[in-house]
Amino acid sequence: MAESESAQSGPGSRADGDDALAARLLAAQRVLCALNVDPEVRHRLHLRLVAICTSLKMPAANRIRGAQRLEQLMADAERARAGDSGGYS
Repeated sequence: MAESESAQSGPGSRADGDDALAARLLAAQRVLCALNVDPEVRHRLHLRLVAICTSLKMPAANRIRGAQRLEQLMADAERARAGDSGGYS
C-alpha cells in the first residue's frame, strides 16, 4: 500500500492513531519545556522523551508500548513538578 493510500484511510485507521500519538508527544514536549525543576531532572525526562520518539520511528514500532512509556514519562514529570526527587531515569 502506498503512503498516500494509508494517509487517506477512513476513520479509526492507523493514521488517526498516529495523529493522536503525535499530539500526545507534542503535549509531553511542551510540558517538559515548562517544568520548573532541577535541570538534571528535566534533562533526564527529555532524554526519555527523545528515546520514545526514536523508538516510535522504527519500522517495527510497538505503538502501545510507546504510549505506555509516554504515560509513565508524564507521571514522572508530574511527580517532578510536585517536588518528589526520586527515580526519573
